[in-house]
Amino acid sequence: MEGNSPMDPDDEKSGGIFRAIDSDPSIPLQRRVYERFATAILDGQLRPGDRLPSTRELAKTLGVARNTATWAFEQLAVEGFIETRHGSGTFVSSQLPDAGSGGRLRVPQDEETAAARLARRSERFSVVARSLRVPQRPVPFRINMPAVDAFPVALWRRLMKALLSESGVGAGYLLGETEPAGYGPLREAIARHLMISRGVTCTPEQVVIVAGAQQGLDLAARLLLDPGDKVWCEDPGFPGSVAALLAAGATIGAVPVDTDGIDVETGMRLHPDARLAVVCPSSQFPLGSTLSLARRLALIEWARRHDGWIIEDDYDSEFRYRGRPVRSLQGLDGGVRVVYVGTFSKVLFPGLRLAYLVVPKPYVDLFVNARIVAGRQSPTFEQVLVEKFMSEGHLARHIARMRRLYAERRTVLMETFRQTIPDHLRLRPSDTGLQMLGWLPEDWDDAEIARRSAEAGLEMTPLSRLTVERTLPPALLLGFGNFTAADMKNAATRLASIMKDYGKERQAGG
Repeated sequence: MEGNSPMDPDDEKSGGIFRAIDSDPSIPLQRRVYERFATAILDGQLRPGDRLPSTRELAKTLGVARNTATWAFEQLAVEGFIETRHGSGTFVSSQLPDAGSGGRLRVPQDEETAAARLARRSERFSVVARSLRVPQRPVPFRINMPAVDAFPVALWRRLMKALLSESGVGAGYLLGETEPAGYGPLREAIARHLMISRGVTCTPEQVVIVAGAQQGLDLAARLLLDPGDKVWCEDPGFPGSVAALLAAGATIGAVPVDTDGIDVETGMRLHPDARLAVVCPSSQFPLGSTLSLARRLALIEWARRHDGWIIEDDYDSEFRYRGRPVRSLQGLDGGVRVVYVGTFSKVLFPGLRLAYLVVPKPYVDLFVNARIVAGRQSPTFEQVLVEKFMSEGHLARHIARMRRLYAERRTVLMETFRQTIPDHLRLRPSDTGLQMLGWLPEDWDDAEIARRSAEAGLEMTPLSRLTVERTLPPALLLGFGNFTAADMKNAATRLASIMKDYGKERQAGG
């Protein structure tokens, strides 16, 4: 088509390419001109070799300024859509493939067709619980939500300013990269903290910093398992653990949990070929039970005899309301068969996305290499800031304050519910954690209560969504960490109204 006159704007074949540009203040005008011509070329309305009007003619036809048309054509040329031939004009690039008359350079596909082109292992991610996709915001009864309203923001700000004002700050320090395993002084601080508070046996070299406990679970699952390996999972349990295991290709072996934690004897009977157990021994999620010493020792012995592994998810053991936190599984095991997962999300705030693994010594390098592949490192500045918070003693004091605050809020929740909802909710207080279970009448639907509560601005988790295979009586998991007594009473009143209406409906329905 070289030498042809430019495409006639009034020609039906132009398909409206040259119609005036619609007003849309959300998109810059020159970008809209560019998008129209790029789309026309990709969809076959303009074919390789087609001659285009000059920028002056184009501006007049589209009703835009000439510099707008010039910008659009320059961008199209940079990306290879069009080319300028000296003395001849501007053309659709001859280097593009010619799809033929009426053909397109791209073929539209619906979302379902596009998804079918993903690898088969992508199906493993379809099981991710919807609850894991919801941002952690301070909504009444939201579980696993710490008291961000009581976080020492002024102190945090002061530490930030002090770090930024230090001499020598530069690309190699706060604004640069640190070791893939994590900032060295932070790893040292974590090792000291864990030894004192949790009885963990480790050196700083065994600590690997990760971007949240979920990433830690994901890395550990991928390194400890081959596709098809069976894993003991607590039932009921944390959906994030199940999601990470399924993504790694594991086969889930559900093991029931009772007041003494995971039933090790039942696990050995139901799933004797398991290679890994994932447990929350200090504060089981969601039942809140503590794994008894007898079962702890039995679990470690099972791992030793079967050449197996244990992932210890120690997500909020710092908040114990009777006695001291129990010793970690890792400490009992001596760091041989246990990969310990800890996090700052509960003791500080969830948006920090900073957690850590304690890895058996022979496998540290492999875990660090996996961390590099998964994103190399967590931001240096946040790591240095947390280390400063710990080394100056602020973390220990903060945990002590929060433990007292959560104990108070836990008591307020129980008293408020006894007064407000005495007939429909039987609370089962736990000695640990930021939430507790409330059992409903046996013929009620906990998921329906949760749905209606969400419509009223509340957020609670039905127990039925946390089971793997078991069928348990209906219950709601209620968080108490991040709202005051006044907020709690207001929320409880709304929940009482929802339950009263639901109870009437159940009675009317027979």
